[in-house]
Amino acid sequence: MLFAGHGAILASPPADTQVEVLMHSTLSKPFGMWIQNKGLGRFLHLLLPLRGNLRPCGTRREISLQAGSRPLVLLLVVGGASLLLAAETALVGVTSSFETPSQGRVILALEPDDAAAQHWLGCVYEDTDPAQSVVHLRRATEINPYGRLYWSDLASACRSIDDPQCVDQTRRRLLTLCPMVPLYHLYAAQSFLKANRLDESVAEFRRLLQLDPTYAPSAWFSLRPVLEPDRIFQQVLADSPSSEIKVGYVEFLSTQGEDAAAYRIWKRVAANSSIFPFSLAQPYLDHLIGLGRTDEAADVWHDLRRLGIVEASGKVEEGNLVFNGDFEQSPLNAGFDWRSGPSIYLGVDFSAAGAYRGARCLRVDFTVKRNEEYEPVYQIVPVLPNRSYKLEAYVRSEEITSNTGPCLRVQDTRQPGFPDAVSETTIKTTPWHPVRLYFSTAAETRSVRVSLWRPRGRVYPTEISGSFWLDAVSLQCMDCPGGKSALESQL
Repeated sequence: MLFAGHGAILASPPADTQVEVLMHSTLSKPFGMWIQNKGLGRFLHLLLPLRGNLRPCGTRREISLQAGSRPLVLLLVVGGASLLLAAETALVGVTSSFETPSQGRVILALEPDDAAAQHWLGCVYEDTDPAQSVVHLRRATEINPYGRLYWSDLASACRSIDDPQCVDQTRRRLLTLCPMVPLYHLYAAQSFLKANRLDESVAEFRRLLQLDPTYAPSAWFSLRPVLEPDRIFQQVLADSPSSEIKVGYVEFLSTQGEDAAAYRIWKRVAANSSIFPFSLAQPYLDHLIGLGRTDEAADVWHDLRRLGIVEASGKVEEGNLVFNGDFEQSPLNAGFDWRSGPSIYLGVDFSAAGAYRGARCLRVDFTVKRNEEYEPVYQIVPVLPNRSYKLEAYVRSEEITSNTGPCLRVQDTRQPGFPDAVSETTIKTTPWHPVRLYFSTAAETRSVRVSLWRPRGRVYPTEISGSFWLDAVSLQCMDCPGGKSALESQL
């Protein structure tokens, strides 16, 4: 009989009629032991013919092997091995696919030391009997103490029954097995926090963010109820080389309405930070502008320019409060740079040729003949209250059909009822020429909205088409101390 152990190897016989069969390698060793030692293994033995010829692992048996029968012997070896491998695969599947506790108990009656079966039964009990779930999940870790999944699910089960000792044990084991997995550091940090072990919790949060900064919001939400913003920054972030996570913390505080703390932290970040992408600071900057915290926003803008994160190109005119007024670089569409408004029925080009000065200018094409209000571009500019200003730009036009053409407009960003200042319009075809307007700010004014605007036409012909160019936009304070306004005084 060929099935004399866990596998079959045909050794070269000393003569044509003899071959040694040594069972070592046909089946996997763990399953072979399972077959040998367990009740279900004995059940499978009953299914095999010639059971009496079975021998323990490693025994030798000589088989007469005539030349004509060798193919049949080889076929029996391969077929028998395939049958037992199929049985192994099926049984492994059974231990991890049952859906009810009763099915799991039947499996464990046959195989009580199967870690996978113990683990799966613990998962099945998770919703119906959490305490029993912990029993089986803990047994799985005892059988296989190196199974990360077993310890992870046991940790979850221990938290569900509020067993701090069990949680602490599983936390320590997970960090030993997988010290580089961020999620386990999060579990540890939250566990320490719940146990009022604040220093250990902070240390785990710090390590968590070193491994994966995307967990930062979870860290901030967990720590903020127990620590002040400045202390969180000092203990968790101050030594971090990552500007990204520090700026993200500033944005988090601002979105939580803690604007004063956010600004304090920003000043610490800006004072000791390396260059980072503008996109990181943009949400915080635009948040400040939207809230009307213009002085803080102007200071943040100044820091970004000082760090070289925001750079001006082209001619920088002294006293000009408009940023990128010559359109020599693509706008940021944020902060105190140009922003684009709705562009339906419009073509807007920030890098058009044929500039009044420099290499680029703004071109707006009214592509569909309609009578609509348009504001293709605008910029928020910090100003001082109770001051007089002059806005000037150079424009030209080509075949503007409406009697109501494009013009410059200035609005108070925080006082909607305050009268707008509007320049003369440009119609038909004109060469480069200056347009300007003068306005004064109110006592509460801190910023204005400078825009290119086309109001709806009220005099025939009302529908507009054609092209318009804008360049060399400047805003000057006429009576500010030293001739400087709010933003310029910081730059």
